[in-house]
Amino acid sequence: MSDTTPIQNNPHRNKFQVLIAEDDISISNLLRMQLELAGYKVVVANSGNSAVELTLQNKPNFIIMDISMPELNGFEVIDKLKTSGFDTNSFKLVFLSNSSTPGDIEKSHDYGAEYKIKAELSPKELISFIDSKLID
Repeated sequence: MSDTTPIQNNPHRNKFQVLIAEDDISISNLLRMQLELAGYKVVVANSGNSAVELTLQNKPNFIIMDISMPELNGFEVIDKLKTSGFDTNSFKLVFLSNSSTPGDIEKSHDYGAEYKIKAELSPKELISFIDSKLID
């Protein structure tokens, strides 16, 4: 049975900023809309280079990082942030992908991040996951 209750705005979320790094505009728009309805402040990057730039500018609390993006993949984004001197421990991170690739799953864990498959994750589940990392 699927949960059809609407996403509720939680005032505790409004102090947190989430960066969505996703090159599929329809996915990033859906995630942005759902996260904003839930109460999070949201910034969207549609390429690897813009993910680096927006992370450095906005210092998000949580990053939703697509693995396959133009210019830099998700892992390369984190590597570039590290080499720029940015504290990558200052945010929580989840890598998203369209497939379950064992190498990517293991590499995500090496980066201290969770790995989630987009098709298996509803916006509500993603919000609950973010809440568990930032609020609970």
